Amino acid sequence: MERTAHHARRKIPIPIHMNTRPAPKITSKQQHAAAKMGMAASLSALFVSGFFKFHGARSLHLCSGFGLLALTVWHHFLNQPKTKPKRR
Repeated sequence: MERTAHHARRKIPIPIHMNTRPAPKITSKQQHAAAKMGMAASLSALFVSGFFKFHGARSLHLCSGFGLLALTVWHHFLNQPKTKPKRR
């Protein structure tokens, strides 16, 4: 007769903290810095991956190119004014 082990599932209490602080707001300067750093990183990855010859180099090159495009669009929209001027 074989014995099998039966493990009872234990309920682990999840602590709920009532004094949690809200996440800090990210300022526009921080967003600009993040966009610029991301653009620099993706441009350097795009440049370096152009010289690679291994199997995943093409997908790395494509992903870094699309990342550069996405970060460029984000950076462009960060520079736009919040409200459009009214036409007369």
